[in-house]
Amino acid sequence: MTVCSKCIINDNYPGLTFNSKGECSICSSQKAFKPLGEDKLKEIFKNAVAKNCSYDALVPLSGGKDSTYILYLAAKVYKLKVLAMTYDNGFLSKTALENINRAIEITGVKHVFCKADAEVQKKVYRNMLLKSGDICGACDIATISHILKVAMDSKVPLILYGTSPLEEDSFIPDSIQDISRFKYILKDVKDLTKKEKDDYIILKNRNEWSLFLQKKLGKIGLEVRPLFYIDNPSDKEMGEIIMREMGWQEDSCKDFTKHFDCIAEPFTNYVRYKIYGYERHICQYSNMIRRNEITREKAIEMYNADCIEEKPSNYNEILHILNVTEAEMESVLRLKPLQFENHTSKMNKIFISFVKLKQKLHNK
Repeated sequence: MTVCSKCIINDNYPGLTFNSKGECSICSSQKAFKPLGEDKLKEIFKNAVAKNCSYDALVPLSGGKDSTYILYLAAKVYKLKVLAMTYDNGFLSKTALENINRAIEITGVKHVFCKADAEVQKKVYRNMLLKSGDICGACDIATISHILKVAMDSKVPLILYGTSPLEEDSFIPDSIQDISRFKYILKDVKDLTKKEKDDYIILKNRNEWSLFLQKKLGKIGLEVRPLFYIDNPSDKEMGEIIMREMGWQEDSCKDFTKHFDCIAEPFTNYVRYKIYGYERHICQYSNMIRRNEITREKAIEMYNADCIEEKPSNYNEILHILNVTEAEMESVLRLKPLQFENHTSKMNKIFISFVKLKQKLHNK
């Protein structure tokens, strides 16, 4: 296994190459993060406020660092009328719930809590895990659908996501959020009815083109990622700000890093490591190195402390929740990546190609 000499990513990451200095192609081609500009963000907010709706923006709130920081910016810095919402994915941690409650109390914003049918949710997760080795995609599909549904029902002009530059290049190569792929994987599952699968998805015919058109027609609020517009504080500084301003608390369990809001995150990272040979932590620490937030030595220290090669402390708890046996997990860990990529949405592929072409022409 080849490991980058600048960050800590390895050659299991798809498409990665290394130059004569031993630097990976992500590091060697990396450009310094340049924010889109706070003035542009303020103009977006101004246009939303001018619509004079009940709420200026919807903030999906998980209780983690990024989403809490977005709520802080929206409600306390930019003084927007905010509707916050949380989707219960069945794995919300106690610390995350406490952070959500404190943030809502401090900001005084309206908060909506969304829940899927718990038994259907578990059956979806179980079958997706056994067939594809992943449950995060199924969680993402339901989460995004609930976010869009709340935004449409409440006629909110903006949806503010906590996605940050730190999370770029940090996910698995499979198109895990593709609904066509999701439907194909579950098409022959006996313990889920078509209605249960459709109800889980909510917006069952959603694809990138339909979302694009609905946004253009104003039926869905504009999706904005504020952390791409402004000079971001470091991960450490962001934590200090929301601890001070929002009563936010870090989780002390060693199994958790950035995504402690989900108790299944250590489990999914372990499974990803076994199947792909890399996972989210190694990507995020590598991005922190590239942004000069930590040294390579510190990243190695943090990564070693994560003990990603070992089963997390709540491994058996997650198996029990999902009704999965150790024997079944042995089969899961032998699954091959990208086995369902031929069953993704053709419309999504065309849209992604269109977006990439547009970006390429813009950069010329």
